[in-house]
Amino acid sequence: MPKDEHGIDLEEDTDLDVQGDDAEGKEEADEEREEEIEEAEEERREQEVEERSEEREWEAEEQENPDNHRDGEPFQS
Repeated sequence: MPKDEHGIDLEEDTDLDVQGDDAEGKEEADEEREEEIEEAEEERREQEVEERSEEREWEAEEQENPDNHRDGEPFQS
């Protein structure tokens, strides 16, 4: 084991540096994965809001025109 002039084991010190880099890389990968999950959840929520909005618009149109029925024929009594 080579030692520098201060008595520090250079190989051991280098190994620790590499381990630190590996841990940082894992943390970054975990953060990226978490961000992707959050983005996917946000996109799903936006789609749900859009679908509900379209549903409400359709229901509002039906209420505004009670003579129009789902089959497109006016109501006949």
